[in-house]
Amino acid sequence: MPKVANEPRNHHYAPQFFLRNFAVDEAKTRVTTLAKHEDMAIWAERSIENIGYERDFYVHERNGAPISVETDINRQVETPLSESDTWAKISSGRTDALDQYDRPILYSLIRHLEVRTPHCEATIRDLSRMATASESETPFSDEERVYYAMMRSNPNLAKATLNRMSMTTLWAEESFRGALIMVARSPIPLRSSTTPVFALPCPPHSAMRLPLPGMTPYQLVLTLNPTTLVSLVLGDFDGAFSNQLIDSPTARGFNRHFAGQFAKFDAVRHLISSRDNLVDDMTSASYDLIDDTPRKIMFRRRAT
Repeated sequence: MPKVANEPRNHHYAPQFFLRNFAVDEAKTRVTTLAKHEDMAIWAERSIENIGYERDFYVHERNGAPISVETDINRQVETPLSESDTWAKISSGRTDALDQYDRPILYSLIRHLEVRTPHCEATIRDLSRMATASESETPFSDEERVYYAMMRSNPNLAKATLNRMSMTTLWAEESFRGALIMVARSPIPLRSSTTPVFALPCPPHSAMRLPLPGMTPYQLVLTLNPTTLVSLVLGDFDGAFSNQLIDSPTARGFNRHFAGQFAKFDAVRHLISSRDNLVDDMTSASYDLIDDTPRKIMFRRRAT
């Protein structure tokens, strides 16, 4: 089977170079995460190698033969990003030095990590279902309905589309020039997840560009390391950039959003987090505390 036989089989949709920024050991091989196990969620220390992957996730079929793009993603996207001067600032904790010249890599990081996950795949399925439902309230165009109908009728096409988007950021190039990018440095540890990029609500702005009419204004948020996150707002902002400190209440708000996303979406498998405020935030997110020890915290999803 060409393109599959010699390819790695465990495909990390949360890249290991990204996860190492949250490592808790000197060798940068382990992180503390809250992981889903059916109705349980268990916080503990885990190996980076053993989280944020699925077997053969980046495999689709072409003419009946399996095609893996895992190595292509590594070569064409991950390696250039992880070897950039921008990433060197991030991984060494010098995010205060991020400036306008780092916009291209920050933008590429967000758009790449946005689309290469099981959560994105689930979103494509949901949009395909909504676009083909006669009672859908979302105002899809006729062209969009045809496109999503094709996706729904041919799951391999949907997978091939996700794989192509994961191999390049050319699909997002048009939106780069006008986008607003904001770096926020935090006084408290920030959370992330194995779905690194999430859309979070933000105040409306006349320059904002939303993909569909009636959408709630949103920002794409990526936590770069435990002290820094970056926010992307698409629109006609003239390429604006900022890098500033945020206060603890604002940082805690972002952390609560990550906990809420973990609790809400099945495809979000691991919440990358210290134990700080974790019990309070998870009990607010429909989980009950079962046990709390120095090495492990156990929660059970609350019955609804």
